[in-house]
Amino acid sequence: MRRIGFGWIACLLLVFASAADAAERVRVALLPIVVRSAEDRDYLQQGLSDMLVARLARDERLAVVPVDDAKAATTDVAVARETAKAQGAEFVLFGSFTRFGEGASLDLLCASVRDEEKEPRHIYVHAPSMGALMPLLDGAAQRATYAVLGVPPAGPAVSTGPNAQTAPEPTPPEPRTALPRQVDNTDGAIGNRERRAPGLPSDTGSEDLR
Repeated sequence: MRRIGFGWIACLLLVFASAADAAERVRVALLPIVVRSAEDRDYLQQGLSDMLVARLARDERLAVVPVDDAKAATTDVAVARETAKAQGAEFVLFGSFTRFGEGASLDLLCASVRDEEKEPRHIYVHAPSMGALMPLLDGAAQRATYAVLGVPPAGPAVSTGPNAQTAPEPTPPEPRTALPRQVDNTDGAIGNRERRAPGLPSDTGSEDLR
């Protein structure tokens, strides 16, 4: 009987480890997106699916199962769950894309396949152009990952409200200029009173000057 070399044993261990790792991943079915556009429907549908698959697959805790049949596109949660159940998935991501003029929006739902009593998570992004929408897909994928795993994925934080989208950091308010302090020489003491010009609001109970 021929001995099995250590190299073959290592390969077998890697295969078994990979299989065990795949079994532990959460299976997420991605259905074709319903496209509401006057043109390029097939192109947009395939492109959106490819981009979402690529972004979701960045998290090794997910096993993304893309459904390629265009007839599986739906916005009905019950139909989406049945399709995902046939794929052996635990969650399903589905929804619609709308093109209006130069602007575009993506309206997704992430639903548990097993727990039908649990409300789907709503993920909505919109932008004034297709070019501006593309970067927002990163945030949409991260929010879908959060909905599946219950913990935020690694990477930049994104909004998690029901209709939130990735947004630029807010501009910090301009610092207020300190007013010069008044010197009271009547008794040789230095006072801490602030010099205020007529008509300016006081510091107490007023909004920041703009």
